[in-house]
Amino acid sequence: MTPASVEVRRESVHSSGLDATMQLLNHIYPNRTRLVGRHPDSGSLALSTADCGGVGADRCRMQMRFDAATDPWRDLNAIWLIKGRLGIDDQSLTAGDSFLYSVKDAMRFRSQPLELIVIRIGQEDVARAAARHFGVVPKDLWPVGGRPVSRAMNTHWQVLSGFVRQTLAAAPSVAEHPLVAGQLVEYVASSMLAAFPNATMQLSHVASPGAVGTATLRRAVAFVDANADRPITIEDIASAAGTGARALQYAFRRHLGCTPREYLRRVRLERAHRELQDAGPGETVAGIALRWGFTSTGWFTRHYRDTYGRSPGTTLRESR
Repeated sequence: MTPASVEVRRESVHSSGLDATMQLLNHIYPNRTRLVGRHPDSGSLALSTADCGGVGADRCRMQMRFDAATDPWRDLNAIWLIKGRLGIDDQSLTAGDSFLYSVKDAMRFRSQPLELIVIRIGQEDVARAAARHFGVVPKDLWPVGGRPVSRAMNTHWQVLSGFVRQTLAAAPSVAEHPLVAGQLVEYVASSMLAAFPNATMQLSHVASPGAVGTATLRRAVAFVDANADRPITIEDIASAAGTGARALQYAFRRHLGCTPREYLRRVRLERAHRELQDAGPGETVAGIALRWGFTSTGWFTRHYRDTYGRSPGTTLRESR
């Protein structure tokens, strides 16, 4: 049985004047922000935040200028600057730029009137993704930060930022579904590893994951089959199988031609197919898709058609 929904916490705040703005920033972000030098006490800040399952998304509209410094960051924060200018240490960002604030970094920033989106995620979630996919131990991963590694990755981060922000800001939000919340964390963590400089891009030091026997693989498959309706992680599957996450990834690719997450999606797609076949009055394609963690009906329809040779709507109509 699918567990209870995940809470999405939202807050919208506004400040006028410099002192109130500093108080507001320190309320929202746990690292201490303090002014550097003297500034006119004018302008405003409008900030809306949303958090769910380890991922946060903020939209900030600031109409003031000031220089400030921060204590080291506790979580990973990546911004997409939509309008205006922002100076971060020796970097000068303009509209369309993205930037990752790494943990353990104290920063000096120079703010002008701007609008940006911040995506927040815990270092632990990104470190687990790095260990799972690449075998990089957490102590080797951060601190690293800066701009995306390519223009394409900068665009990708913009698309991700907009999607995550819209998903969490919507009320009700599909992120309240536990399967969706878990996938959102994985999506953000994996995209951050792909977009911004980090140790997974220098893998010569990573050891082989080692061999995994067929009995271990069978335990992993059985665990997925029995728990596909729950927000399970790769670490959960590996633990149930009695192996490590990276070795499990290697075994699935070698013996099944897919990753554990891809296998989990296949199982969930098959369960959704069964429910469409047995659907009663009032059931919808979107409702069944969401129940199995598919937030995009278009994505679900495309993969369903590729797998079953028909649309999910056709299956649903034939069940009645």
